[in-house]
Amino acid sequence: MTTHVDKYRTQEYRYQPIDQAENIANKQRILDIMHQIMEVPLAELDEVIRTGYHTDATVSVTHPINELNDLNAVGQQFWKPLRQALPDGERRDYIVAGGLYRNAHWVGCMGYYIGTFEDDWLGIPATRRVVTVRFAEGHQLRDGKIIRSYVFIDFLDLMRQVGYWPIAPSLGREMCWPPPRTLDGVILTPQDNVISQHSIERVLRMQAALGRYSGEPPTRVVLDAMETAKHWHPNFMWYGPAGIGTARGQRGYEEHHQIPFLVAFPDRKGSDVGHFIRIGDGYYAVTGGWGYLQATHTGSGFLGLPPTGRRISMRVMDFYRCDDETIVENWVPIDIPHILWQMGVDIFGRMRHQFRQNQPIRVSDWLVKEQT
Repeated sequence: MTTHVDKYRTQEYRYQPIDQAENIANKQRILDIMHQIMEVPLAELDEVIRTGYHTDATVSVTHPINELNDLNAVGQQFWKPLRQALPDGERRDYIVAGGLYRNAHWVGCMGYYIGTFEDDWLGIPATRRVVTVRFAEGHQLRDGKIIRSYVFIDFLDLMRQVGYWPIAPSLGREMCWPPPRTLDGVILTPQDNVISQHSIERVLRMQAALGRYSGEPPTRVVLDAMETAKHWHPNFMWYGPAGIGTARGQRGYEEHHQIPFLVAFPDRKGSDVGHFIRIGDGYYAVTGGWGYLQATHTGSGFLGLPPTGRRISMRVMDFYRCDDETIVENWVPIDIPHILWQMGVDIFGRMRHQFRQNQPIRVSDWLVKEQT
């Protein structure tokens, strides 16, 4: 009998049933906090943050914001710049799922901020046109307040909408992620704990199968050992981050993401950092790690780059929709700017170079300057 190495440490997981009323209340609490942050007048933003976050809260945001270790930083370095960039912005949640993981209450959210891009953000020049800012989040609640958050903002996708693209063309299709086909991702009704357990355990069996990759060139035999056809719906949708793009079905997934990724990082595996979220909520499941997945960049092709030989860690979340037998849809936020930074590529510097400025400047100001 073949013994497989548990590279992603899925065998450590134990599902914890959750009281449904409490789970719904947790999800509604997160929705209330997040929507208040986007909707209150800016003068009241600090108070909403103090009310919604625990005094000792820490928030991790995708590169280049990274780690925020006090509430003042959370407001001044993340929420206030987002509100100023999109002064008429609104939040649209596509998935809100909750559960218990390691005896802590977690809520995972995914969706878009939509609004007029009125002010530069992290040097990304404002266009005064509508943009869609993709977000994904994992929030841990304690006593009704957020004690720990992981926030993914797809800054590369925002650059794309503004008109700058600082890396090689994506292999998949760059597009807005749609909501779940079933339009039931915001889960505010009681769910069967048995179905919830089956969903997350189905996902973890799939992840365990991914860990069987031998490190050899990904031929058909090598790929089939990871049992994609067994765990996924024949026409599954895989929604990747900007830089990778979206794919459909096994062939699209292999050609546009899996093969380039395996070639580039043949030794990838989980680490002692661990997942921060592993939950099932009805037919949905959410997993995520902030530096949990680690690998050495020894192959070419991923994001159009040659191998650098560098050891990197990855910040990744996965939102899954399952049916009774398979995984049907998978939304995959990845901190691509952070991966590229570790590989020696500063996409924000490249973007500034593209519009020939070393400092951030509004598009309208740049155009005026060019005429004088």
